[in-house]
Amino acid sequence: MHITNSYRAQVFLLLATIAIGIYTLISISSSPESFGSATNSDGLIVKQLTNEPFSGIVTDTIANKIITYEVKNGLKHGDLTISYLNGKKAITGKMLDNKNNGKWYYYYPSGKLESEGFFKNDIVVDNWTWYYQNGNKMEEGCFSNGKRDGIWKLYNEDGDLKKSIIYNKGNVISSFDSGSSKSS
Repeated sequence: MHITNSYRAQVFLLLATIAIGIYTLISISSSPESFGSATNSDGLIVKQLTNEPFSGIVTDTIANKIITYEVKNGLKHGDLTISYLNGKKAITGKMLDNKNNGKWYYYYPSGKLESEGFFKNDIVVDNWTWYYQNGNKMEEGCFSNGKRDGIWKLYNEDGDLKKSIIYNKGNVISSFDSGSSKSS
């Protein structure tokens, strides 16, 4: 009798394992991600088997980094994250119709913030700040339509202002060393 119960337990365990395996295969094969995605000539991300616009989350490995982004109707739309293989973030930002939009963050491999700033339709705009690995500001200023504009401040690694540069539509108008009123 003991052998029969042991045998029944083994058969039950085997059948349960097979059922779980079949359920897993059915679940995977019916999910949109299992069809894979590819970019067509229109720049849309599509399902490989049906060529229909893909919606969902894409995760891939590129240049020893892990990239994850949201796709809506074939276009990158939503959060985008690029991480180092150690799991620390390299870049985070938002996409809107395949273009960088909103605030973006860039990180050193150590995980410390390297820079932060804004994009609008893939063009750098508004305030941007770069940091040394110790967390002190390295440089800060404003972009207008992709070009440096206004006063940009450069700092030494200790956080002291070392230079100010005035830009007009990407062209240097003048620059001042810290503590100096002399223009160069």
